[in-house]
Amino acid sequence: MFPKSIAQKIMLFYITGIFVTVGLSVVVLYDIWLITQKIEVEESIFNLFETIQEIRRTEKNFFLYRNETDYRDNLEYIKTVKNFITDQKFEGLKIEKSIKKLSDTLQSYESLMLQLREKINSPSGHNLEQSIREKGKMLTHIAEDIKTTERKLIKDSLNNILKYSIFLIIIFFVIPFISFGLGLTRLISKPLKELEEKMKKIAEGKIYSIEVKSHDKEILSLVDTFNKVLKELESKQKQLIQAEKLSSLGTLLSGIAHELNNPLSNISTSCQILIEELEEADNEYKKELLQAIESQTERAKNIIKTVLDFSRRKELQKENISARNLIEDTIVLIKGEIPTKINLDFDVEENLTIYADKQRIQQVLLNLIKNAIQASEPEGEVKIRAYSYSQEALDKYLFLKKEGKCVGEISLNKEFVVLEVKDNGPGIPQENLSKIFEPFFTTKENKGSGLGLFITQELIKDHDGCICVDSVLGQGTTFVVMLPGQ
Repeated sequence: MFPKSIAQKIMLFYITGIFVTVGLSVVVLYDIWLITQKIEVEESIFNLFETIQEIRRTEKNFFLYRNETDYRDNLEYIKTVKNFITDQKFEGLKIEKSIKKLSDTLQSYESLMLQLREKINSPSGHNLEQSIREKGKMLTHIAEDIKTTERKLIKDSLNNILKYSIFLIIIFFVIPFISFGLGLTRLISKPLKELEEKMKKIAEGKIYSIEVKSHDKEILSLVDTFNKVLKELESKQKQLIQAEKLSSLGTLLSGIAHELNNPLSNISTSCQILIEELEEADNEYKKELLQAIESQTERAKNIIKTVLDFSRRKELQKENISARNLIEDTIVLIKGEIPTKINLDFDVEENLTIYADKQRIQQVLLNLIKNAIQASEPEGEVKIRAYSYSQEALDKYLFLKKEGKCVGEISLNKEFVVLEVKDNGPGIPQENLSKIFEPFFTTKENKGSGLGLFITQELIKDHDGCICVDSVLGQGTTFVVMLPGQ
């Protein structure tokens, strides 16, 4: 059964490697043993060749000096060679035939030497000497051939061992190790790469669990652990979201209660006075009290309407809108609320379009323009600008972003559209700049709910845009809205 664990696969490979190593070692050791045997045979053959050389030497000396000692030595050397041939086993070797030929020639040589002793002084002795010389040459040639053949066999064997060793190492070591290394790398890296891709998708919110095609226990265990961690994180995240919702709800309710308390208190006070002085007060005073009640009731209704508008947000319906028409239509909506001494001016780039939800962006502009008008009262100037991407706008955004005066993000590698609403009012104190987008924060006593800019920045973030504020005391305030071009 094939292992289902990376550790087991590695262990199996190592065990197989050990067996292969032992097998190859046995083969190589056996070949070395054979070479050793051949070398021993080669040494014996070398001694044989040297002995035959001694036979020839004693033969020549005997023919030259007729010394009996040389003759006896010659016969002794012949006997030594014959004993060597008899003792050694050459069956199955390539030099077997040459050894047989050497033995037969040596037998003839010995027979001639024995005959020479009896006929050394006879007329036929000279012919015997010639025959002995010829047989001696044959012995030397045969021994030389045997020695050369055996050396060649040893050399060929060594070459074969080297070739076979290299072949076996490549077949049983190099190729398996490379194949195993590549296979193991792919085995581990492929599921890990797949795991990495799945984690990226989880980070992007496209999937919520991991499935990796692998049969290895380690990978499956890792995936299982990741999924457990993801479930735990999801559980913790839900708890945090719930806690954040409760906290936000508490803040919202606290703010609403605080905002509604003022108009309700004023209504209650006016009603109390009206009840107490219903008989005595003149009609003008009663009318004044009723108008105060009506005014505070309207204020409370506006607070509730603002909260309801925010809570009933729907999906954006984006479309290409003419920037000029958008601004003109928005000004029409508040034209009756603009004081006569407030100068409202706008400058829009020709043919500029904005890709956005018209109703939401109108709400953004309404909030900003109303704030600018209130900041400029009783008399002042409000300027509205709309233009496309420029380096100046980008530099301005980066500067305000660095100063911490922006909410939301804008992609720096994409073009964007800029909307500016500027007033020449008193400006916003530095300590308030970081708070103006918070819910229920307002510097206008008894005016507004403090939710206008909070809702504005939420709407802009829904459009993947950014809003920045640039304000200097005594010189006015500029709100800069940046929206993606498409």
